Amino acid sequence: MSRELYPQICTGAEFAAELNRRATLTAGVPDSVIRQVLPHLNHYQAVPGEEHAIAIAFGARAGHGCPAVLMQNSGLGRALDALLGLQRLYETGLVLVVSNRGELAWEEPQHQDWGSLTQPLLDLLEIEVVDFGQEGLAGLHRCFDLAYGGEAERIAVLLVHRGNIDESS
Repeated sequence: MSRELYPQICTGAEFAAELNRRATLTAGVPDSVIRQVLPHLNHYQAVPGEEHAIAIAFGARAGHGCPAVLMQNSGLGRALDALLGLQRLYETGLVLVVSNRGELAWEEPQHQDWGSLTQPLLDLLEIEVVDFGQEGLAGLHRCFDLAYGGEAERIAVLLVHRGNIDESS
């Protein structure tokens, strides 16, 4: 029995290739939505918590790198203090690739609340959101341009839905 997913945009290898072109470092907590991406990343640092990934990315940006952090939406709760206390406070850009777990009826109960809270939370925080399901790989590039391409750096989120990146093993 197959589960309903959002339309596939690319494979994990294709997503990683584009991320490798733009990111000098990637860090994050492994997640099933991006599991096919991780083996193909050139500079990936797995961390025990999302706040650690934010701190690593902050350091990379201080050294003039262009980091990206990968996390599932529930990780936003753990990352908020670092996002506001580092990235926002010091006006440092950051690309966040966030898997939007809990949107589909069959997903685990612990993800359901985050599925409905993610977009409103990001809106409340005035964080730019780019929908990968609508913009595809061009959306990833737009996030890098938003975060690092202008005079005013900012946090930009690429919101990835279940199935947008091939999840098969």
